[in-house]
Amino acid sequence: MRPVHRAALLVVPAVLALSSCDIPATGVVEAGGPASGIAPTALVYYLRNGTLVAVSRKVPEAGDVTTAVAVLLDGPTPQERRKHLTTRLARQPALLSPTDTAQDATDTPTEAVAVTTRDGSVSVELPWYTAELSSLATDQVICTAARAYLLTRRDLDSVTVTVTGASGRPTEGSDDRCPDP
Repeated sequence: MRPVHRAALLVVPAVLALSSCDIPATGVVEAGGPASGIAPTALVYYLRNGTLVAVSRKVPEAGDVTTAVAVLLDGPTPQERRKHLTTRLARQPALLSPTDTAQDATDTPTEAVAVTTRDGSVSVELPWYTAELSSLATDQVICTAARAYLLTRRDLDSVTVTVTGASGRPTEGSDDRCPDP
């Protein structure tokens, strides 16, 4: 027998043996819906011991400042409250920490936020918020609005946010002081 034939006789059975590794054939495995990518999120800023804390929340559309601020106004979830997160802004008084002195937020209209964006700046009006906005409350809005806006404006390094309550007194700040998540 020639060496080539002898090698072929040895290789063919080895390949067949290795290719049959007893993996059973399976049909389609149902495991939920189709892959849909990463869910859009927004950073919402709550407080823990008087310090801003970034919390990632699922939202319908990333970069929508109005939605991000509305989520902020909804206050911390029960799980977040168990982690000692509070807010100085809320639509529901139960979501305020015991030391907060905000007005009764039960009369807050659904359209509680008016947002205007213009080349590197955001204006947030909270016409229903009749109490004086504390510096922590303003920082919560500034950071939440700024981070949402920057998601759609990758060309900007920083954004200026102006927050105005019912008093009409605007407060301005930027995302430079906002903590990262």
